[in-house]
Amino acid sequence: MEFLKNLIVNIGRWFQGLLASTDLPEVWVRAIARIAGAFALALVPLAAIFFLLWFERKIVARIGSRLGPNNSGAYGGPWGTFQVFADAIKMFTKEDVLPAGADRGAFNVAPVLTLAIAVLIWAVIPLGQGLIGADLSIGIFYILSLGSGSIVAVVMAGWGSNNKYALLAAFRGIATLISYEIPKALSVLAVVMVAGSLSMQGIVAAQDVAFLVVLPLTAFLFLAAVLAELGRRPFDLVEADSEIVAGYCIEYSGIKFGMFYVAQFMNQLAAAAIFSTLFLGGWRGPWVEQAPVLSTLWLTLKVLLSTLVIQFFQYTLPRLRIDQVLAFAWKFLTPLALVNVCVVALVGKAVPASAGPWVRAGAFLGANGLVVLVVLGVLTVTHWNARSNDCSNDFSRF
Repeated sequence: MEFLKNLIVNIGRWFQGLLASTDLPEVWVRAIARIAGAFALALVPLAAIFFLLWFERKIVARIGSRLGPNNSGAYGGPWGTFQVFADAIKMFTKEDVLPAGADRGAFNVAPVLTLAIAVLIWAVIPLGQGLIGADLSIGIFYILSLGSGSIVAVVMAGWGSNNKYALLAAFRGIATLISYEIPKALSVLAVVMVAGSLSMQGIVAAQDVAFLVVLPLTAFLFLAAVLAELGRRPFDLVEADSEIVAGYCIEYSGIKFGMFYVAQFMNQLAAAAIFSTLFLGGWRGPWVEQAPVLSTLWLTLKVLLSTLVIQFFQYTLPRLRIDQVLAFAWKFLTPLALVNVCVVALVGKAVPASAGPWVRAGAFLGANGLVVLVVLGVLTVTHWNARSNDCSNDFSRF
């Protein structure tokens, strides 16, 4: 059991010992071991993408009553499993086109940067009990800081394409990313205040009661911001499907478009893993202490559930206009996130940790419920006032 608990550590030590027996300098041994570990960690989201693509096709087919993906005999082999590999082969073999007048450097670096950021996020996500690439003391801050790299990649893709539609979509994407980064950071701040740690493992350890129950309003704010940054409905104006272009990716083809495509799904999977870690207790679950291997299974189930929720939003909600997307961030989510942080701070100060996890959970839940009732009341009054003004204007015409 102890070996299973430290399986990855034991494999790493064995590999490092194997390298040491080759008479290589110690510096080279450590460097090769770390590169191999990073490569193995990067394979986790890359391999999961194949399952996620198949999983999303099945969910979309169920929602839209599409016969093709649900017919195992007519769609890509048994249960449609071969279709994902066929799409990958097609993406690799397509012609790579460079637009005339494009900025070659920015155009080529943008997809690589996007994919690199999508992989780097996984370095601090705990995949199980003691199973993490780098347990940084500022793990969640590291994840938030990578958002600036995504903004740079979007700018490079739009500007480097030398296409007005790509550039316009890039500016629209930047506005969305910057706007929703604020409520996302504020929601993460509320989680950090309750957990008392910036470490991802520390946040998991602090969840004797899942933060989805303790801070449901914070979970809503985080999920809404994540959906916007992923370009998922109702915030998918970044891709601009209604204009029949692929947003800032319009000029990309072949493997470069494939990098954007894979990075999008990898970011979706990472968002589900981060949400599970912050609000669903991460790898914690029944019988984990008796069988540590189950920790990865619990996290996988929670990630699949979070992914399912994201996909339901994507394929059931209508699309908002870009002005509505930005107004929702600045006029609703950001003020609500600021109020939420203040309420969490006051309750955390009023109910100390010595009161016990369940008492604190009840206090935070009650405060969240009170804030939600106040917000609903304000929205109701605002709605009726707007309707009254509209009616007055209509009667004034007669």
